[in-house]
Amino acid sequence: MKVDASRRRVSQELSGLKLSMIDRFDIMSEMKISKYQRLFGVGPAGFAIGIVLLFLLWILGKKIGHAEILINQKPILIAGILLILLWGCWHAWCANAIKNWWRDGKLCTQGPYRLVRHPIYAGAIFLASPGVALAFNSWTMLFCPVLMFPIWTGLVLKEERMMASVFGAEYTNYATRTGRLFPKFWQ
Repeated sequence: MKVDASRRRVSQELSGLKLSMIDRFDIMSEMKISKYQRLFGVGPAGFAIGIVLLFLLWILGKKIGHAEILINQKPILIAGILLILLWGCWHAWCANAIKNWWRDGKLCTQGPYRLVRHPIYAGAIFLASPGVALAFNSWTMLFCPVLMFPIWTGLVLKEERMMASVFGAEYTNYATRTGRLFPKFWQ
């Protein structure tokens, strides 16, 4: 009986009907989506890969003679710190906007989520990693965002499948309006 009820719920969700928050949490439990996955998604894996990549690029820079962006390090250090601070503000805005997903299981489409489906990860790519590269005054570390973009794109596919399973047509419609990691300005 429980299996039939859960199939009916999934079928209703996929057909675009609204489900209650209790039903969504039931679907998440049946899909074995842990509280950890709901809170962090693929973030820790991407963060770890980003740190390793920044470190390897820093080592590469040291091996080839540390090609500095500027000889005078102070302006580039300030620019890097400003980008990192901007990323901190962006991250806080994202966390504030997504709290309904964490607390109530609602799809977040407000705040920075109006622009991209994964703004926390986009901030890491386009604000944090260039900020660190500038703070270290390293040309080689500036390649990190270029390398991280396809890595994050691959990582978030799993998360997007989970979101589509939970939110069905609501997520599919949202995904057509927004970019994955970069805004769709052309719409």
